Amino acid sequence: MGHDKPVTTVATSNSAVESIIGALAELESDIDGMSARVDEMKKRLLAQSNEEVDKLKQQVTSMASEEAKRIVDGAKAEAEAESVQISKEAEKSLATIKKNIDASFDKAVESIVKSVLGQEAKKAKK
Repeated sequence: MGHDKPVTTVATSNSAVESIIGALAELESDIDGMSARVDEMKKRLLAQSNEEVDKLKQQVTSMASEEAKRIVDGAKAEAEAESVQISKEAEKSLATIKKNIDASFDKAVESIVKSVLGQEAKKAKK
């Protein structure tokens, strides 16, 4: 009967070791599962952040395009206004030149006629 206690202790020890090994295996399995879930969460976060980056790029590009269009439109309007002003000034200058021509036309014709007749008179005298 002396042999009964050591067998029970060995059986209990084996049972405890197996229980610990089972718990460790279960823990390892849980850790593997968590690791897989963490990896999946990383992938999802990375995908979401890439989507957000793409959206932000599109927004920035759109804003830059709109700003560029405003700048070009402003420059175009300014150039058109300057063109109108230059055209008005050119019309004023042209009107002044025409006025001067009209005022001097009669004198010019008279001067030419005198010049031509004066030369004709000189030729006739010779």
